[in-house]
Amino acid sequence: MIGRFLGSLRRDAERRQVVLMLCTGFFMGAFIATYQVTADSLFLNRLARYLDEAFLVAGGLGLITTALFTLFQNYIRFSTLVLTSVLLILLFTISVYLLLEYGSEDFRDGLLFTMYCMTGPITAVLLLSFWGIFGRLFNFRQSKRIIGWIDTGQLIAAIVATFSIPLTYRLIPRTSDYLLFCAGSILVCLALMVIITTGFTLAKDNPREFGRVVRDETRVSKLIKNPYVMLLSLFLFVSMITYVFSQYAFQQLIKQQYPEERELTNFNAFFTGSVYALSLLMQTFANNRIISNYGLRIALFLLPTIVGIFSVASLLTGVTMGFEKDTSPAGFVFFFLFIAIGRMFNWTLRDSLENPVFKLFFIPLDSRIRFNIQTKVEGIVNEGARFFAGLLIFGIAFLPFIKVIHVVALLLVMVVLYYFVVHKMYNGYRSQIRAKLESSDLQQDKLEKGFARVTSRLEEMLQKPEASKAVFSFRLLEKINSANVPAWINTLLRNPDEAARQYAQERMNEYKGLSVSDRYVIRASDNIPGNESRNVLSKSDLRMILENGGDITRARVQKLSRSADPDDRHYAAELLLHTSLDDGMRFLVELLSDQEPKVRNTAIKTATKKYNHEVINALIDNLADPEFSSQAMNALVLIGAPTLPALEAAFYRSGQPTQVMLRLVQVMGRIGGQKAKDMLWSKIDYPDKVIVSQVLLSLGEAGFKAGISQITRIKHAIEADIADIRWNLSAIQEVGDEGFADQIKKSLRWEIQSDIEHIYMLLAMLYDTRSIQLVKENIDSGTSEGITYAAFCLNEYLPTCLYYQFPSHQNDPYSPIRCSTLN
Repeated sequence: MIGRFLGSLRRDAERRQVVLMLCTGFFMGAFIATYQVTADSLFLNRLARYLDEAFLVAGGLGLITTALFTLFQNYIRFSTLVLTSVLLILLFTISVYLLLEYGSEDFRDGLLFTMYCMTGPITAVLLLSFWGIFGRLFNFRQSKRIIGWIDTGQLIAAIVATFSIPLTYRLIPRTSDYLLFCAGSILVCLALMVIITTGFTLAKDNPREFGRVVRDETRVSKLIKNPYVMLLSLFLFVSMITYVFSQYAFQQLIKQQYPEERELTNFNAFFTGSVYALSLLMQTFANNRIISNYGLRIALFLLPTIVGIFSVASLLTGVTMGFEKDTSPAGFVFFFLFIAIGRMFNWTLRDSLENPVFKLFFIPLDSRIRFNIQTKVEGIVNEGARFFAGLLIFGIAFLPFIKVIHVVALLLVMVVLYYFVVHKMYNGYRSQIRAKLESSDLQQDKLEKGFARVTSRLEEMLQKPEASKAVFSFRLLEKINSANVPAWINTLLRNPDEAARQYAQERMNEYKGLSVSDRYVIRASDNIPGNESRNVLSKSDLRMILENGGDITRARVQKLSRSADPDDRHYAAELLLHTSLDDGMRFLVELLSDQEPKVRNTAIKTATKKYNHEVINALIDNLADPEFSSQAMNALVLIGAPTLPALEAAFYRSGQPTQVMLRLVQVMGRIGGQKAKDMLWSKIDYPDKVIVSQVLLSLGEAGFKAGISQITRIKHAIEADIADIRWNLSAIQEVGDEGFADQIKKSLRWEIQSDIEHIYMLLAMLYDTRSIQLVKENIDSGTSEGITYAAFCLNEYLPTCLYYQFPSHQNDPYSPIRCSTLN
């Protein structure tokens, strides 16, 4: 499975980056888990009586460390900051081991106290460093493919490391010796980070790359005035205090249950490993299902509910059966059991469910400053809450009547506060989504179309210094939209390749009529090379021109347009663009059906400026010819509204081919205007579903917005698309893997993607286009956060009946939103 994952990476450089980050995450996970078990066991075995002071100092150190890390991040390179931080952690780990091993016994208690208090700060700095490098090393598209594997690698390493501790107690009898393993792990991390930071380019490594506006907008004084940011901070504050209270109650009892150092170490290892294993299972199997089926609010209510249940159970047990080990051993066992299970679920759910869900609540913030705000909230506020919780514990420890059971009662108070804060934050989240949907800052007013991406890519190819690619791209662009040919010729003229520039010059001469007009002259000298190919005007032609004041005569146009020489007819098509003849249109109609491609193409260009009813009908007749249909469509679009009556009549012409009808509908959509929209809407119930589909697409391109009487019909079209998607997904599951199954599945997936684009377009007819664009962008991100956010956006403005027919749950195998992320 890992081999397939690495094989899916597109470049060797990307594969190296992923392997290095996987290894770094693995050893970092092993270090964090082993260090935590070692520090907790050594401290609780010898200094459990100082637990309240330790919580206070740990919170203060965490706050200071995180603040310093954030401060230095604004002044020095991130890579330098990370390497320095990891090096200091390595030196600290080695120093603690050497002092414990060879130092004076007088310093042992202070070392153990410091080692325990540094668990939180070290973990915070390492995670900030690791995920900071990850975000700067990979772009957004790469991150969404890789992040799951990186996170899973860290958890697996932590599980292996913690479960290995009880199994190696005969080889490593002293708990402090595991610090050598920690030092080795962090040394490997440091080496890997040196390779990564020196071998690859990190985005935004230099703090100067961040704009001053971003720094000003994310100052603490500004953030305090933002009500939504304050709600996020309050939630994290309550969550961390609950977490610390649960940890304090658990660690107060664990020393009594396991007085021997090795027993305590083994239990801590099994307990921590179980937490990491449950976290892995939650992330793999439960998280997405909980979020998609029950929503973000229920997902956040899950942790306080479970903590509350076990807190009530432990409180009732302690009151009825006792909680002192000396006076009521049986009651103590049950009391400890409920506290331990509550601690396990608190730790597991906070790491595996609450933290990922909490990150979703940052999405409605301005994308320019979102990550800076997230860093400050999850860093400084998180550690500030830890310090405040430590301060509370330190304060209540001075009250002689306070026992562990009273801490459990405080946990219940925090659970009640938890519910209140989650409710307020969720309402703020919905308000932020609504405000973002109603914001006018979004610049795109139309959904992105596939041909727009193709056009952009082809325009880039015009600059390539390869004549074959540049010319081929120009020819494709000419087919897509001939109206923009002059601009594309100018772009091609700047191509570095001489052959490409020569082709552009020829096309420019042809476009301006120079390619043929310079062959028709009044006089030509035989001494000049090339004059033998030119046509010299006869005396009679010259006399007629002079008699008409220099204007082109009807007889000359007739003679040229009916000549057997294609160049004469080509010249006639160009002359008609500049003539003032009233009856010249009938010659143009004849040229619009000429068999010579260059003659007909020139006639189509002339028709955009010189036209009447007959010329428009002749252009419509060209829609049936694949060679000239694109040019004819563009000419009709350039003529605009005057073509609409003829287009309408041609659509209902008896025996009209379906392909021509589709092109007629496309032209109406491109012309736009209220008249075109009315004509298109009148075809919404046409018997041919292919025609109806194109009618809807053209309505979307024309900027159509459904009125009250039209909403129901659009909703029926959305429901039909959803039904088609479900049928295609069922077909993919039933096709199997034999024969042409891969080709069939590919075709079905292509049709699914087309249906999804169709749904976006239909939704844009019913609702604000900018809101639909926001939904589309988040779904196209492919991340669970983006998809969940898109589902909430849909829920904000879709009526209930349509929302539940348009499933927005990413775990639903028939969900259009889920289908839109299929590759």
